[in-house]
Amino acid sequence: MIHRRLPYLSFIACLLFIFSSCGGSGKFRLTGDFDNLQAADFYIYSLDGSLQNLDTIHVVEGQFEWELELNDEATFYLVYPNLNEQIIFARPGDHVRFKGDANQLRAVSVKGNEENEALTKFRHDNLQVPQDSLNRAMQAYIQAHQDSRVSSYLRRQLTLSRTSSSQLRKGGKLPAIVLPPDTLKGDTLRILPDDSAARPVLLFFWASWKSDSRSAASDIRRTMQKASKLPTSQRLQPISISLDYDTSLYAYSVKSDSINYDRRCYPQLWEAPICRLLNVQTIPYYILADSKRRVLAFGSEWNDVKPALEKLLETEKKP
Repeated sequence: MIHRRLPYLSFIACLLFIFSSCGGSGKFRLTGDFDNLQAADFYIYSLDGSLQNLDTIHVVEGQFEWELELNDEATFYLVYPNLNEQIIFARPGDHVRFKGDANQLRAVSVKGNEENEALTKFRHDNLQVPQDSLNRAMQAYIQAHQDSRVSSYLRRQLTLSRTSSSQLRKGGKLPAIVLPPDTLKGDTLRILPDDSAARPVLLFFWASWKSDSRSAASDIRRTMQKASKLPTSQRLQPISISLDYDTSLYAYSVKSDSINYDRRCYPQLWEAPICRLLNVQTIPYYILADSKRRVLAFGSEWNDVKPALEKLLETEKKP
């Protein structure tokens, strides 16, 4: 009897394996092992609906593990503490592994499926090349792999590299900026190059989860207090653009802030249209323009804009 039941049990086992293999869902697993990193928080998000909100990954003694149930292939973006990003191509059942040195994030290896490994090889092959050579390498890869997800990603990177460098130049015009409504503001804010009633503007990009943002806000607050006696038409117009993924944190910060900002919050991080338009890739970030929309200074440090801002306010005080 035992021998007669074995084929039947094997048949059932095969059916279970086939059905489980054919199903579209499965657990996606992401693990990492970093040298020279004890504890940190990474952030992960998706633009294709696979992950509804930005999630936090805790790194302990250089290692982390993160899991998510997937029904279809997905694309994730892992955000390092320095706000550089690593794209991750995922499918149900994949186990993608990060391995590298926290001091050399561009050289990190991402393995686990052919797409991540292909992009890792491309990055490693082009680590030290200048931008022009990198652009040519991206074009060559895209030509050779027309339909791959890696090529889709490289096409977007190629487009950004061609346009971002020309968006901001000291002495050049600030491009037309349109800030759509967010969860707190229902109107559209427009900053136009040829606005005859324009005031000097300071755009401030930040997020409550980035500790540098708090000290940056204090710097702006002190400057605004000094400039408060200027006529309204000459007074600096500070524009706060938060990249907070948690709108409740953003709302709380608005209530506790004494600066009268024009405010917006866009949780898409670097994919927010305003970030892509102005090539903002780190926070905090500042962009200063005068009343004629000429760019006076920009950068990720307060000292990048402070001298130009002080000079501007002194000039505006003169009759």
